[in-house]
Amino acid sequence: MAETIAADSILVIGIGNTLRRDDGAGWLFAEALASELQKAGRRVHLVLQHQLTLELAEEAAELRPSHVIFVDASVTTHDARLTPLPDAALVSGASATSASANVAGHGLTPAALLALMRRLYAVAAAGWLVQTPAEDFGHGEGLSEAAQHGVETAPRIASAFLRLNC
Repeated sequence: MAETIAADSILVIGIGNTLRRDDGAGWLFAEALASELQKAGRRVHLVLQHQLTLELAEEAAELRPSHVIFVDASVTTHDARLTPLPDAALVSGASATSASANVAGHGLTPAALLALMRRLYAVAAAGWLVQTPAEDFGHGEGLSEAAQHGVETAPRIASAFLRLNC
């Protein structure tokens, strides 16, 4: 069972697989981001997952964070970026139902999981997505130059998050 963390806390969820080269950047970035936020005096709970699961919604309910930050590697970005996820008021019942259907197919996205957290467990946390660059998802360890550069921008992303949420 998860330990309840104080109000105004941050749940950082790193998504990826360190045995699939750049896919591991999600975990490494999440670890670096959590460290930077802790250095800034914020209470942080770090979770590293290969994929998003419905159980994370229950864990978030137990933790009651004020913010949830999802971190994932992406081939669609060339620079790490922080993006807000939809507000609870914008999440419809149809979105939550669609998200529930995706759980069985391993297609749960950060926005869908956040919608489930809100709908099933009344988690009122603000949601954020950090996408970090990736090029190589082949078997093996280590990061491409682009993914390594993305991970190194965690302090910049932490600063941006703190500016927007303090």
